[in-house]
Amino acid sequence: MAISDTLSNLRKRYSQDNPEAMRNPWILAGLGLIATFITVNAVFIFFAITTSPGLVTEDYYDRGRDYEENVLKIMAAQDALNWDTKLAIPAQITTRQPDTFRFSAVDSRGIPIMDADVSVVAYRPSDADADFKIRLDQAAPGQYQALIAFPLPGIWDLNITVKDGENTFNMSHRISAHLQ
Repeated sequence: MAISDTLSNLRKRYSQDNPEAMRNPWILAGLGLIATFITVNAVFIFFAITTSPGLVTEDYYDRGRDYEENVLKIMAAQDALNWDTKLAIPAQITTRQPDTFRFSAVDSRGIPIMDADVSVVAYRPSDADADFKIRLDQAAPGQYQALIAFPLPGIWDLNITVKDGENTFNMSHRISAHLQ
């Protein structure tokens, strides 16, 4: 066999036109890796578009600026009240099982805060559709309570608002609800 025949066979064997290249396991593995990468990203994009939790409010910029301008005033007004407040929550919070949540407040002289409008907004950071608001009823002088059942397990932020005439008091507390 001549050298020219050997070079000719070598060129055909490693040529770009050789259909056997697609049977090489390294080529197939590389194509599979690229296909997997594209498929996973397409699934992520699909879920990002279709399952928006809606946690961004429409007027987020205006609300942020308003909060920034008034946060020191709000903090000073709340500190001037000098109320002593307590939130009593159950030791173990189980989903779909109502538990009694108690809130108490007394002013700087130790006099109970009477006939105030006390409400709790249960905010779920991961899903705005699950948020709910409950009004606490006065059970005794300065003590308010309500039965609250959390529909989903996970982290919840409780934002308590007390309105007593022109006075407003805000308090936040984070809890965790567990499955039954």
